[in-house]
Amino acid sequence: MFDGKALPVMTLYPLIESTEPSGSVEFHGEALEYISISDADFSSTDFLVMPAGCDRNAELMTLAVENGCVIIDASNGAASQGYTLPVMVGFNEYFIEEAVENRYFSVPGSSAACLLPILHIIHQRFALTRLNLTIMQPAAALGKKGIDALRKQTIELLNGKPVEHDGYSHRLAYNLLPAPAGKEDGPFGNENTVQNELLVALGEEIDVRVTCITAPVFFGDSYAVDLDTVQPVDIGEIQSLLEELPEISLYSDSDVPTIENAAGSDQIHIGKIRQKTNFGTDLSFWVAADSLKRGAVHAVELIGLLIKDFAK
Repeated sequence: MFDGKALPVMTLYPLIESTEPSGSVEFHGEALEYISISDADFSSTDFLVMPAGCDRNAELMTLAVENGCVIIDASNGAASQGYTLPVMVGFNEYFIEEAVENRYFSVPGSSAACLLPILHIIHQRFALTRLNLTIMQPAAALGKKGIDALRKQTIELLNGKPVEHDGYSHRLAYNLLPAPAGKEDGPFGNENTVQNELLVALGEEIDVRVTCITAPVFFGDSYAVDLDTVQPVDIGEIQSLLEELPEISLYSDSDVPTIENAAGSDQIHIGKIRQKTNFGTDLSFWVAADSLKRGAVHAVELIGLLIKDFAK
């Protein structure tokens, strides 16, 4: 949906890397069979979307651009590698015109995308100097393999059976797994990716520190955010600014958002906004969001804006 209306997409071609594709995806009530990328035909296609979580395929994107496609790239690391400035609707739409010329848009695909609208407002008004971010990521961040492993291990534990790690170094069920040192871009976290996306989008002068933890939940991310600013922060003003963002659900002091609220939701849920010092230049808050769902929303919003622009 875009501005309350369905995007004017006539045909969708779901691509898969397998040479022998199987399975389907539902679109407008119709089951569409997957197509191998080796059989992809971009001659009558307007957009190629590289969704969050997939690996970057430069050869595929080059072929699409040569056939006149616009690339919406949310693949792993795309928004942090300097290919171009990441673009988000409501964040930096002024950059869209320049990106159109290159027919390429990178969209933040990591958990950072959920925080950028919030941090952007704070940075513009109060000037961020430091950001400490702890992200509790779900099994879904590990892909279908992670979801299946968590489900299987949970059942085994509840039934008193021995639990196998299913290819992971530690048990997923009823456990917390920090990203291993030196392996931030491995299966248990993407600390470097998140940090780089935030620095590219907000500015290299900010001291950004990220810790990623895999939590025993299927979907939905939780964020503990702690930051410092140049200008003293007024919590009431912050709340008013956030309430103006349509994607934000702001919680009262007596309530806090949880994964139960966030999983499967388009909204970014924020609560427990507080300050710890008397100087007023610090701010902490808690966020619950479904980063996979929000990543898809960002891509769809961008396509919708481009379609409107092309229709002019």
